[in-house]
Amino acid sequence: MRPVLPLLLLIGACAAEPPPGAALPGGGDGGTFVADYGGGTAPVARYVRLPDGRAVPVEAPPRAAAPAPTPGADGKPAGGGDAVAEAPAPRPRSGRATSTGSAFAVTANGLAVTNAHVVQGCASVVDEQGRPVRVVAADRRRDLALIDTGRGFGSVVRFRPQAAVDLGETVLVFGFPYGQALGTGINVTNGIVTGLAGPGGDVSRFQMNAAVQPGNSGGPAVDDAGLLLGVAVGRLNDLAVLRATGSLPQGVNFAIRATEVERFLAEQNVRPARGPQGGTGARAVSATVAPAVFQVLCRA
Repeated sequence: MRPVLPLLLLIGACAAEPPPGAALPGGGDGGTFVADYGGGTAPVARYVRLPDGRAVPVEAPPRAAAPAPTPGADGKPAGGGDAVAEAPAPRPRSGRATSTGSAFAVTANGLAVTNAHVVQGCASVVDEQGRPVRVVAADRRRDLALIDTGRGFGSVVRFRPQAAVDLGETVLVFGFPYGQALGTGINVTNGIVTGLAGPGGDVSRFQMNAAVQPGNSGGPAVDDAGLLLGVAVGRLNDLAVLRATGSLPQGVNFAIRATEVERFLAEQNVRPARGPQGGTGARAVSATVAPAVFQVLCRA
């Protein structure tokens, strides 16, 4: 049986592994063990992604009461699917920030995108300056959330005219790794697209070697013209892979494809801007993309 490799979502702590010698659910001929975290030390979802793309649930913590959905413009709850074995992680009722992530504006009037796991189970969500952020809609299956900052942006992250991802193309990732431990400034890393699918052949993701760390969750991954390729979502857990295979993974990081983001936004009747707005290359792209990216903090 092939090794079972845990995947750690960026906001999480150490990923829990199956007991030694445990068989995979459903008879398991291999696959990728995934532990999704929502900011605490307990996983919010655990499952095995099989090579054929199926997700087989494994044990999960007890489901907590879900918050009431936010009404859309028509008064109906705004969309969102459920992740497999979804269950919110308990959070201390202290009012303090319990996790951080990244987000980016997609409209000039303040609508932005982040990961659903960044804002899941929060009593409130604020930006890095303590300004309140409203969760408009969350899709846990895609791990995407639409948030409203209530303020204007002079720059937004724009989408490609045709949302395709090519093997080997340049990718730049913007975000706030390790929360505010490295300071309050934005961070950018670069690399290339190294694979056209995520764990277990999941075609809603792609693989890249641009560095991502805890806190990068929800940040944009853009091309060399500053157009959206995807949303940073996860990386392999180095120590868990070392234990499973005897070697350390190098630059194995994942992003949710821009096509998934577009479908999610269309369900919320949001149309993002398309086409380039500045020059090419890391310096020019940073000048146009960085002002659209901000930090989000989840408060219990």
